[in-house]
Amino acid sequence: MRKVRDRATRGAIVVGLLALVLSWVLAVPSVACARDEPLADDPYADAVTTELADGAYQMTVSMEGGTGKASISSPAEVIVKEGRAVATVEWSSPNYDYMLVAGKRYLPVNEEGNSVFVIPVLSLDEPFDVVGDTTAMSVPHEVSYQLTFDSSSAVAASSGASGPSTLPVVLVAAGLAGVALVVALGRRSTR
Repeated sequence: MRKVRDRATRGAIVVGLLALVLSWVLAVPSVACARDEPLADDPYADAVTTELADGAYQMTVSMEGGTGKASISSPAEVIVKEGRAVATVEWSSPNYDYMLVAGKRYLPVNEEGNSVFVIPVLSLDEPFDVVGDTTAMSVPHEVSYQLTFDSSSAVAASSGASGPSTLPVVLVAAGLAGVALVVALGRRSTR
């Protein structure tokens, strides 16, 4: 009987440790960005250098070109890192499968809802060219646009994190780890 309890205790500890590891792994995307690990298509490489302090901002963006059927959300989130600015651009349509900016292809960063891209900001207060490939027509079409980011509208965002928060998942995993450890310690003390 004692071997069973020891196995159960070890099993509970292993489950607790696995839950802690899982919570860390799920938080890795935000941690990787904080450690400046390179991304597959690093938008910072072509981004404009700005006088804005490093951090997250909301900034008004306007768009010209195209057929007038699509638009982008404004204000847009702009992240400045090491003096370079990138923007999260959300289209009014889920049908954009890539964007071309500075001759490089950027893929959507989401799988559901309207198409969202993280792209370099090539200039502030002056328009720069981008291409959006839309699949809304019978065949895909590359459509040319010009984006203008208004630096005078920049407002510091309430949080420096971008993208969906992993905090709820981390808290649940940490809670599971805590419960597993309490159960394991409780089983040990009842011997």
